[in-house]
Amino acid sequence: MDWRNRRTDVGELMASLTTGENHSLDEQVRAKLLLVDDRPENLFALQAILEPLGAELVLAQSGEDALRQVLRNEFALVLMDAQMPGLDGYEAAAMIRDREKTRNVPIIFVTAFSTDLEHVYRGYQAGAVDYISKPYNPDILRMKVQVFVDLYEKNEQIKRQAELLHQIELREAAEAIEREAMQRANEELERQVAKRTEELVEANREMEAFCYSVSHDLRTPLRTISATSWMLIEEAADRLNDDEKELLNRQTIAAQKLGNLIDDLLLLSRLGRRSLQVAEVDLTLLARKVADDLLGQCPEYRVVFDVQENLKANGDEGLLRVALENMLQNAAKYSPEGGTVTIGTLEQEGELVFFVRDEGIGFDMAYADKLFIPFERLHRDGEFEGTGIGLASVQRIISRHNGRVWADSEPQKGATFYFTLR
Repeated sequence: MDWRNRRTDVGELMASLTTGENHSLDEQVRAKLLLVDDRPENLFALQAILEPLGAELVLAQSGEDALRQVLRNEFALVLMDAQMPGLDGYEAAAMIRDREKTRNVPIIFVTAFSTDLEHVYRGYQAGAVDYISKPYNPDILRMKVQVFVDLYEKNEQIKRQAELLHQIELREAAEAIEREAMQRANEELERQVAKRTEELVEANREMEAFCYSVSHDLRTPLRTISATSWMLIEEAADRLNDDEKELLNRQTIAAQKLGNLIDDLLLLSRLGRRSLQVAEVDLTLLARKVADDLLGQCPEYRVVFDVQENLKANGDEGLLRVALENMLQNAAKYSPEGGTVTIGTLEQEGELVFFVRDEGIGFDMAYADKLFIPFERLHRDGEFEGTGIGLASVQRIISRHNGRVWADSEPQKGATFYFTLR
């Protein structure tokens, strides 16, 4: 085919496209977005943020439902929670990528899950183009999604142009135009993903350096404040009135709390970098050691620990000890005097699930999504002390074992924390 003799035809066609002589191009292309989250309140929030884009929003509350919707519909983008019961986000994304029909559907993870590099890379390996952690900025999320909506609508416009080119027997030209446009779009998408990955790596590196610097710079003055306060209380007690003693005592306690917070933050940052030493772990023995140590260090916890026999798991014993320390301390802290904390297992859908159950004050499940977010606490410091880092550390440890952790509770009826290890 002689392209030189076809240029006039192509030029006339493109001119007709711009003047509106082909009315099919004037029809509005409406992109579809698939929102996947097992929590209705999270889906409602995403709907409110994305409705101004004018796209059609399709909702799914599980990984299985998401797969069905993707096979039935064509989506400009899938926004999916990584942590869901049953088929989680990573598994659903991998299955979408395995199918020829759905392989090129862009996927963004929107989740409160851990954002250390291991989980970010796991998301990209599953086929995601981005990984957004909660709490997110609604405007930034909307702008990111707008990019994919625009890309989809432009691609659809290109497809329509290609159909018109076919009508005047320029099939080869239409395919070339479409391939070029898709190649440019894919190249742009790859550039955006590469840039985002580089930004995430740099942000993580800066965070680690910051944590180390802050801990080093704060520890020395904290020790000085604490030591000076105790020295004044001990050596100048006869010259201090009750108000002055109370003020010094509060100052010492505040310094200790800040020191504990620094220690917890450092531990949280190190959990994502430490290499796993996987071996068979006797969780019964480990849980009993942790419980004995806890009761010895904190005599104010007057609870009974009931540990099931023959609890076995494969994992890093050091990290699992940290996870148990946080869960058992939480259970003891919120339990009444004489309460029982039970550590055991059950089988759920063919999977072995470990649990820590207490008889404490419990919590409203409406706030369960805040449990594993750093610094998020469901009770005030005046009621129960804590730094808000413990459960975030638990989630990071369990995630590093390719497991998941969740909770179930009712106010004044205790709480149960479940976790799996793979």
